[in-house]
Amino acid sequence: MKKHYSFILILISVLLFSCEEEIGRLDLTQNNTGEIQFELEKDREVKFWTNIDIEYKEKPLFVYDFEFYKGDEYLLKGGSDPLVTMNNKDEVLTTKNGITHWKFYGKLDGNFVPKSDGKYTFKATFVRNNRPDLKINKAEIVFIK
Repeated sequence: MKKHYSFILILISVLLFSCEEEIGRLDLTQNNTGEIQFELEKDREVKFWTNIDIEYKEKPLFVYDFEFYKGDEYLLKGGSDPLVTMNNKDEVLTTKNGITHWKFYGKLDGNFVPKSDGKYTFKATFVRNNRPDLKINKAEIVFIK
């Protein structure tokens, strides 16, 4: 019986440490640029997800352009196509009368691993073609650690 309780305790510990939590969202629906800051711990990975809801006749070209800072120190720059994601959840893709409506929550390519504890700033620019048939209902970057 004692082994049974030990196993349950270990299982609960693993689940608690493997849980991911949302630490913030950056809404780029109306504004093409934004920034968000976090106190981060060394080696605690931050993953990037997107929450997208768009309508279009021709598939748009999108890029989330990122800049990473620790305090005022510039660290690096990178980008990701928010329409190329992994592990999509709640995805709905429909086409009616030539208009495609696509919404989903998906994991963006890449992540960020801080080299030391501290305050980090993530700046993002939503680069997109502004076709007249494009309607952006939601474009958010979700930060998970």
